Amino acid sequence: MNSNHKSQTPLRIGIVGCGRVAEYHARFIKDLSDVQMVAVADKNEAAVRQFAAAHQIPLVFGTVEELLQSTKIDVLHVITPPAFHYECARAALERGVHVFVEKPVAFTTREVTDLYERAASRGLVLCPDFLQLFHPKMQELIALLDSGDLGRVVHVETGLHVNLDQSPEILEAEGIHWAYRLPGGLLRDYTSHLLYMAMYFAGLPNNIHVSRNSRGTLPQGMTDHLTVHIDGAQSTATVVLSCLPRPSAYYVRLFCEKGAAEINFETQSLLVTRQSGLPRRIVSATANYAASYKLSGQGTSAIVNYLRGKLVPYAGMQALLPRFYNSIRHSTPPPISPDLATAVVWAEEEIFSGSVAPRFEGCYAPSRQAGVRQSQRLLVTGANGYVGAHVVKAMLENGYYVRALVRPTGSPERLAGMGVEVFLGDVRRLDDVSAAAEGMDVIVHMAAGMKGSPEFMVDSCVRGTKNVAEAAARQKVKRVIYMSSLSVYDYSAQPNGSDFTETSPLESQAESRGAYSLGKRRAEDIALAHRNDPTTPWTILRPSLIVGGGSDILSPVGSKAGNNLLSFSSSRKRLALVHVEDVAIAVLQVLSRPNTQGQIYVLSDPDRITVRQYVKACVRNRYPGLRVLYVPYIALRSLGLMATLVRKITGFGPSINRRRLLSLYRDVGAGSAQLLRDTGWQPSGKLLERLNRKLDPTPAQDPKVENPALVGSGQER
Repeated sequence: MNSNHKSQTPLRIGIVGCGRVAEYHARFIKDLSDVQMVAVADKNEAAVRQFAAAHQIPLVFGTVEELLQSTKIDVLHVITPPAFHYECARAALERGVHVFVEKPVAFTTREVTDLYERAASRGLVLCPDFLQLFHPKMQELIALLDSGDLGRVVHVETGLHVNLDQSPEILEAEGIHWAYRLPGGLLRDYTSHLLYMAMYFAGLPNNIHVSRNSRGTLPQGMTDHLTVHIDGAQSTATVVLSCLPRPSAYYVRLFCEKGAAEINFETQSLLVTRQSGLPRRIVSATANYAASYKLSGQGTSAIVNYLRGKLVPYAGMQALLPRFYNSIRHSTPPPISPDLATAVVWAEEEIFSGSVAPRFEGCYAPSRQAGVRQSQRLLVTGANGYVGAHVVKAMLENGYYVRALVRPTGSPERLAGMGVEVFLGDVRRLDDVSAAAEGMDVIVHMAAGMKGSPEFMVDSCVRGTKNVAEAAARQKVKRVIYMSSLSVYDYSAQPNGSDFTETSPLESQAESRGAYSLGKRRAEDIALAHRNDPTTPWTILRPSLIVGGGSDILSPVGSKAGNNLLSFSSSRKRLALVHVEDVAIAVLQVLSRPNTQGQIYVLSDPDRITVRQYVKACVRNRYPGLRVLYVPYIALRSLGLMATLVRKITGFGPSINRRRLLSLYRDVGAGSAQLLRDTGWQPSGKLLERLNRKLDPTPAQDPKVENPALVGSGQER
């Protein structure tokens, strides 16, 4: 293909992969007048058609091969998961198409060298998306260095602190996100950015030294903290990539002969410190003020740019793409040198060499249980969660054979250490649940999304429960015990001073109460529909707020803000609570009694504890200086009315409606008389005394507890 294009002829652009980052590629391409998106490919038919419609792309394909064979394009943007970068780029280069590829370019030096040789032999341009080199602040820093104002670079530091709680696309992926499957694990997806910035200033590496650590924030002992020391051609460099520190950070620091500079990508700021001729004491006294002045000015500019719509994510890509296209039109060297791209891949190979791929599906650990004396074999979903861990422990102590279904991104080591058979799978995947249920007599279903996006929370509850029902039928499971919640009840229909019972009205407008209530309410309908199945009857437990055994001591009464505890209730309101150990006992007693099949049970401690009593007995002992502020109902109700008005005008803002407030403020208890009659269940002691007792660490306090985005709890939210 001739790489010289007339300036008036738009470059025809194809895209393979239409995930989240592809939205920015499309946005920046549309901003340019001399390029045109003509085709997109992705194996997800629904997603690719939606993407094409949103960006007016006329041609849609299922694979990159179909795209390349069916239409003429000049450039292919490769935005697939990294495992497909090499094959997609190679296919394009073989057909005479220029390539812009997301990082990492490939997984091996051999592969990236092969791609550049193919490009050179055909006169094509291959460019990786090393976007941070073209970030506005980075370009400002590079210009400053080129001026000689700071002298030569002596040392470089680049760092990224990854907060997965801010990455729902990874945490909430169905099954296992592709980032976990990269050679070396999830950190491999972030390493390129830090390496190419370090090498740009320090020069190509002569050698590197790597320190790896695993502190339990990633599953199955995957590396979650990396420190890389680089001996570069011009200077030394240090790269730090970690999931451990908080808050998040993303930075580049340069130490030069005449000063220092730091770019903070989180705050969009560049702070330069120059050598001063003033006395050291004067510099020490004034440096903070000088830095504050510079940062406040940049902060003001950032706000103005945000309001003008000019502060956009991936700003470096916005600047890089026109340079890439110009290199195609004018046959000039690409904006990213092949030597830098190759050195980055070489360093990644060195960093992650010898990494062992974790197991993400099927049996993770066979059973090593001793003393099994019960005939029933149990599958527990949500087994690695707060309540699930206590239930599994109680089952083991009572001689049941237990198989634990654990999310692939969870940490199954603790359960495996207990001797439990651990099966990796996602309750949102029917095949996973069905495989886990094979050979089991009973399913104890406790998995539910407790945090994350509303869509994830609802889907994990609803689809998970639906899959349990279908898997139970497929595998001829004899019964299901389902952990529900008091959040399924209609608080607006319950008068103050009354108790929820098994026959109390269920919530008819759960969508107004939030994602957790909506998910639990819809899942409840599925459980109720299967309650009296002739072959697999269900038992439904509706626990009140579950406490003890490592739970947050403040959650029953409010949220901590600094040295204040904001309580969205009256101090006289009764709390409906139940100890987590008593929940585990209730599950065992229901399990052992055939008369509980097809029944519904409210599960709550009979002690009627007020908010004030709880604060005095539990909170004050742990937080003696904490000030408790009781927020009146009328204050939140007024705020809710104002928020509703703002939402109508702007389309944004919180939903603080009457039904949600009633679930917080209404003085309603819960009665467990029916559970007592059918099983003899009773709490193991006085609740306040047990909560206030200094307990030894429990399974729920293990730092390697499963990803909290999907745990078994049954707590009301």
